[in-house]
Amino acid sequence: MGRFMGAIREKMDLCSAAALSAAGACANTDPIDTPSGSQRLDCVERSTMTDQVSFSFVVPCFNEEDNVVPTVESVRQAMAMANQDAYEVMLVDDCSTDRTLEHMQALAQTDPRIRVLHNPVNLGFGGSYKRGMHAAKADYVMMLPGDDGFPPDSIAEIIRHAGEADIIIPIVTNSAVRTWSRTIISKSFTALLNWMFWLDVGYYNGAVLQRTALVQSIEIKTDSFAYQAEALVKLISKGATYTHCHVRIKEHEAGRSSATSLKNQMAVLKTIFQLLMTVGIFRRFRIG
Repeated sequence: MGRFMGAIREKMDLCSAAALSAAGACANTDPIDTPSGSQRLDCVERSTMTDQVSFSFVVPCFNEEDNVVPTVESVRQAMAMANQDAYEVMLVDDCSTDRTLEHMQALAQTDPRIRVLHNPVNLGFGGSYKRGMHAAKADYVMMLPGDDGFPPDSIAEIIRHAGEADIIIPIVTNSAVRTWSRTIISKSFTALLNWMFWLDVGYYNGAVLQRTALVQSIEIKTDSFAYQAEALVKLISKGATYTHCHVRIKEHEAGRSSATSLKNQMAVLKTIFQLLMTVGIFRRFRIG
């Protein structure tokens, strides 16, 4: 009897060891949701700042011939400030009619970290971001506008928070540099989405830093400026973690955005309706 019980205990110890080994193998993994909505558990490691992590910057540009070179230089300065050298810059030309593409190609010829994507037709801001994001190869991906609107210290501040959560959301501290109409629309949009989906997100646009594997695992339908809001609501509703940081933007960004145009506002309303159908109001009750 004693020999029999000893054999049972030995088998239980082996099973426990195997379970612990399996748990350890995926201790830093998350369930990844496929675009169809089904979940799978991929061993995609959470990057921590104790490891060498890498970053992809997606820079959508439409007629930014005067700003694309300064934008790349801001990235270089920011990564030096953050003591990071593992990065790539995805310059996405959205069928520009000026010399934007020419400047991009010149930059790529002198820096192997720069990749150029050219849209033969205009895809819109969100469409250009999606193209660059899906081509990204680094651990984290961040959108940067091609107008050089984010100074190096703000970019570096976002990068320093990598690893604290799946998503790092920057909140602009000097929003007064924007037009009053854009500020009101932005705050109203944020309040509406937070109420509709029971969230506490400080800002639904801007240079959001995300784990590449996570954002590549969802389907972003809109090609408009609302692409980031769609991505954030979908990712957070699926369990992604997020935190905020505070940054400033350059003053010359004021008055240059088409985010407040009627066309964009209609696209935003369409995106909200689609989120109500896929995620549901209060992330619970779907319509349609």
